[in-house]
Amino acid sequence: MLDYKKSRLIIYFIAMVFFCGTVPAWAYIYETPELEAQRADFKNARTALKKGHYNTFKRYARSLKDYPLYGYLEYEYLRKRISKTPNKTIEAFIESHEDSPISRRMRYSWLRKLANTGQWEKFLEEYRDSGGSAKLRCSHAMALYKTGKTEAAILETNRAWLVAKSQPTSCNQVFKIWEKNGGKTREMIWERIELAIIKGRVSLANYLAKELSKEDRLWVNRWIQMRRRPAANLHRNIYKVDLPIARKIVRHGVMRLARRDAGAAADYWQEVRNQHLQIEPEEVADVDQYVALRASYQKHPQALEWLGQLHNPSKKAQDWRIRAALAQQDWWAALTWIEALPAVERDTAQWRYWRARILEMQSRQLPVLRTAADRIFGSLAKERSYHGFLAADRTGRDYDLNSNPLIVSDDELNKMSQRPAVRRAYELYRLGMHVEARREWYTHIRGMDSTELQTISVLASKWGWHDRAIQTVAKSNHYDDLDLRFPIEYLDLVMANAQDQQIDPAWIYGVLRQESAFMPDARSSAGALGLMQLMPRTGRITAKKLKTRIRSSQDILNVNKNIKLGSAYLRRMLDRNEGHSALATASYNAGPHRVSKWIPEETISADLWVESIPFNETRQYVRRVMAYTVIYDQRLDGDFVKMRTRMPVVKAKK
Repeated sequence: MLDYKKSRLIIYFIAMVFFCGTVPAWAYIYETPELEAQRADFKNARTALKKGHYNTFKRYARSLKDYPLYGYLEYEYLRKRISKTPNKTIEAFIESHEDSPISRRMRYSWLRKLANTGQWEKFLEEYRDSGGSAKLRCSHAMALYKTGKTEAAILETNRAWLVAKSQPTSCNQVFKIWEKNGGKTREMIWERIELAIIKGRVSLANYLAKELSKEDRLWVNRWIQMRRRPAANLHRNIYKVDLPIARKIVRHGVMRLARRDAGAAADYWQEVRNQHLQIEPEEVADVDQYVALRASYQKHPQALEWLGQLHNPSKKAQDWRIRAALAQQDWWAALTWIEALPAVERDTAQWRYWRARILEMQSRQLPVLRTAADRIFGSLAKERSYHGFLAADRTGRDYDLNSNPLIVSDDELNKMSQRPAVRRAYELYRLGMHVEARREWYTHIRGMDSTELQTISVLASKWGWHDRAIQTVAKSNHYDDLDLRFPIEYLDLVMANAQDQQIDPAWIYGVLRQESAFMPDARSSAGALGLMQLMPRTGRITAKKLKTRIRSSQDILNVNKNIKLGSAYLRRMLDRNEGHSALATASYNAGPHRVSKWIPEETISADLWVESIPFNETRQYVRRVMAYTVIYDQRLDGDFVKMRTRMPVVKAKK
């Protein structure tokens, strides 16, 4: 564990004073008392509308016609009364707000109205296929049927049908028409069953099977049993028949078994192949590659051999055969596979670093290789990246952050800030309507050139809207403005919690930057919440240890509590991993129990351990957090803790 130095704390708190309030959040927007009053009236108007107080709403709305968000009030009013609103009024709204996401959202609401009222010709005229809801897709299919476009309707219904989840009940009617027109064939039912079983939607598969013959239902049940218990079912004679469905189930079973025991899966797969069944070459190749990859994740001793036998391996398989060679410390094999990569892959920082590491290790026998290794390390050390910092450590060089701030004039920022869409996004952001603000932002930056993207990124940064600045500047391919990409935000909270938990604040920032890019209301698909992306259960357990009350998930989104809980959880992960920052970082992302399974049988270097992490997401996560921590070291006090200090050897299992 890194010592927490008091002298460094003093420097950090000086930095806090410097960074706080350097540029007001309303830079380049002319704040006036009138604008503040309009924001208050806007809130009051929305509240009145939600309560159904239409006269009060209209009174507020009349005074806001020159306010940037007046269109949002129109949208909410029309949407609430859409069943009573003439089509011409809705059309006019959509056309007049076409540069705003409320135009598209109004169109979706209107399409639902048109479907509910049977205005099918108008529906088809206004329909836009842009990944809408399942209900909308089924309505589109119905409109095609109702207007005599049966062939197109069948194709659209096919798309609605072939999903691995239950569809809304509103789709049932269109499925019945589809069935009458010959769309619901045995093959289509089987295709959806396969999608459902692969995704683990067993109840849906059983429901769909009711429409199949008794023999087919038997095979559906066998497939479900295979999914649940592959090891127990693969050796049953009922699957050893040369039927397409049996072969498909066996392949699925082998791949399911490989998730837990790649060796056993490989043995059974070889047995199946020896039976001379009519398995297509591409199907064999798919299973071969899947088993070999699972073997490499599990560090099976034959993983390298199986990966080496693959024909036309995917990029993932090419990467993993290098990792398998590194894991087995077969350095020359690893170097051979690196050299076999396409040039564009071979010359990435990752594989340049490992080429140099291998040459460095082999220079003990062949000293001449040391020169080649140093040359690669020297070139790589000039780069601001995880592998660049590691390369600098290998050769004793200083880190080079290559900071190159964007230069944007006040005139350019003023012009950008006065665009109507930018004003709307800003107002929504100021009002805390973050989802709507981001929608406006996405809509407006679509199609911008790199210069415009950079200008609007700087503007967002000056507003303090850091997540938009970070994500937008990346679209412009400018990665060297470190002030913009790695802001010093929430400094007082980070510093206080770093001191409380006795952990490095640069590390907290590294995690925060990777987890949410400073989006306080971030929610992941897995359910993680807030700046430091805490799972609700983790948040509650950590809060209990801190004797802090968490009433709801909304509490975890609170910035103060999120940083407090996230910092405490980092401390727990650091303690659990005996002060090893890389292991603790991996534990924060993938969970401590998984990381405990990844501890090697023999002590290895930390860079080799990180490279062998079986989860691509976690491997990337650890690399980025370690690199971001270095950058925040410099941002906070102008100095660095060497990465090798944070990444000592990973000790063998006890």
